[in-house]
Amino acid sequence: MRNFRAAVVAAVLLLTACTGTQTTPSASPPASEASASPPPSTATPEPTPVPEVEVPLAVVTGFTNLKSDVSAGEVDAAVGAGTLVQPCEADAALTGCMPAAEIAQHVVANPTALALLPWHLVTAEVKVLPVDKADLFGSAEARSMPYPYTATVSADLGWEPYDASRIRTMISPGNMCHDRGPAHAALVVGHGWDWVFGGGTAVYNGFNPEGGLSTINVVPTGNEGAMGALLRSGDVTIAEIECPFVDDFTVNNGTIFSLDPATIPLIRDTYGADVIIFAANHPFDQGVEGFLESLEHFEVNGLPYAGAGRNLDEALEPATFEVNGLTFGFVGHNEIPGPIAAGPDSPGVAWLQEDHVIESVRRAREVADVVICVPQWWGGEEYHYDWRPSQREQQDLYFEAGCDHVLGQGTHYAGPMDLDVDDEGNARLTVMSSGNFLFGQGWSQDTQEGVVFELTFLDAELVQARMHPYVTRDQAQTNLTEPEGDGSYVLNRVFEHSAADLAD
Repeated sequence: MRNFRAAVVAAVLLLTACTGTQTTPSASPPASEASASPPPSTATPEPTPVPEVEVPLAVVTGFTNLKSDVSAGEVDAAVGAGTLVQPCEADAALTGCMPAAEIAQHVVANPTALALLPWHLVTAEVKVLPVDKADLFGSAEARSMPYPYTATVSADLGWEPYDASRIRTMISPGNMCHDRGPAHAALVVGHGWDWVFGGGTAVYNGFNPEGGLSTINVVPTGNEGAMGALLRSGDVTIAEIECPFVDDFTVNNGTIFSLDPATIPLIRDTYGADVIIFAANHPFDQGVEGFLESLEHFEVNGLPYAGAGRNLDEALEPATFEVNGLTFGFVGHNEIPGPIAAGPDSPGVAWLQEDHVIESVRRAREVADVVICVPQWWGGEEYHYDWRPSQREQQDLYFEAGCDHVLGQGTHYAGPMDLDVDDEGNARLTVMSSGNFLFGQGWSQDTQEGVVFELTFLDAELVQARMHPYVTRDQAQTNLTEPEGDGSYVLNRVFEHSAADLAD
């Protein structure tokens, strides 16, 4: 157990509140009173000890900092260099500290800074770094690991002890339609579906051609199954499925798709999907029969779905998932031409229009603590990074209807995103698109790359929005990339095209 000393970082900040009693000597009685009987003695009341609380201190940096984790050794080095920002309340002897309530905004203004922040003061404006895999805001496994940085302080400060049961994570990987490249690799080349869904990590070995509309030469670096492990680590994981599952599927090379139903268990078990979003522009590529067959496959595999149904009432119904007493509600809508819009007595997808949004969000709000809206939008065309006027109008519609966060898809590019606060001061996130997670579009770097969004909630409040970059190998297998390495290409594009006041 390490303690803070003059230039040595503490693994545990032990601040023992010293409370003592002080006695004041009384004057000697006059000689004439020396033989008098002494008055009855009364015990001096002991002061009530102030209770103490142990509080973990999250290691945080700026939201746009590409750094994604930290070691205890790095934190030690920051203390030795005098660059670690620490809360003054943790130790009155600290120099260069600042009040805990000011640290988050300091880090926002200085995104490369490294700081210790009481866990209950963490907001989505800053990024929490796991310390040697221990993570207060990560997966259930990471939350259960011993955490190295804590402070024992007076309960009068109002700091809160850590309660892992109040933390929930939600993961959204992006668009999936594993026909074309993935199906070719699995069934024609013979890799098999386990290979397609078993992506690990990768690096880039140059671009081809250099300049212009380049594509990436992807080299795997091992860690098979790392992508699935990340997706399964979420307390709730959604799968945004674009295309229909039919028993008589074929491997397609064009833009009319079908998917192998044998892959649904892989989506559920290997990728950890708990909820399907089926509001997209390709669900009717195999006709009404293929659409209805897809719904049956979801149901047989125990996967709730949103944004589609056998009639409009079903299509507007939210999908829900409960985690430790907190219910997430998901609704989906599509605006891209191609599918059939659900009608009162006819199957289809929920269309992105005002009355549908208001009704589906109302239903979700009645049963869920956190409402996530997932539009398949495009603003009139695909493959762009700028917000289109119609998307901004739809964003306003979603929030006015009662959505907490909007996780969009449809442009086939990752980004941009908004991270701001609502009228009550709660963080709210809007993502235009997180990219082609498993889609087989290998003709440009932009369509090969994307980000997995990992959202962390403290009770119902969003407190972290992490991005895990990935690249598609051979148009077929999604692999994680290092955020400070080749993953920086897609992350920097997201930041570049996002609002200038991102995380302000």
